[in-house]
Amino acid sequence: MPTWFLVLASCALVVVVLWFMFRLPTSGTGLYPWAPPLALVSVWFGVAAAALAAVLWLVAHADYWVALALLVVDPAALTAGVMVLWIYRRDAGVQQTVVLQRLQARVGIALAMVAVALGYVFVMTHKMPFTPVGQ
Repeated sequence: MPTWFLVLASCALVVVVLWFMFRLPTSGTGLYPWAPPLALVSVWFGVAAAALAAVLWLVAHADYWVALALLVVDPAALTAGVMVLWIYRRDAGVQQTVVLQRLQARVGIALAMVAVALGYVFVMTHKMPFTPVGQ
């Protein structure tokens, strides 16, 4: 299968999942206690992901760090941020705490996306295609 098709299919899958996720019926305020820690996790994992992506350019053997960044830290920051936005999807959000938690989630998502972009630019410029990890 061509690579462009796989990338396009992955993007389409993400869009479909997000569309269905935000269309689910509201479950009340049962998940509201989860939002503050998730917002904090999102922003701090976003900072860690961006720092790890920046460090990739400085270490001699970055293969294992790339795997850690792209498979653990980046998805954790993105997931936590999206979950906060999902929890508050039907909330009017006039309380300052809700507004700030949404802001933390958006900052965490933005930092994680920057880290993903830096990681993929690093991989595209420093690795030959289809080389195993460690070579």
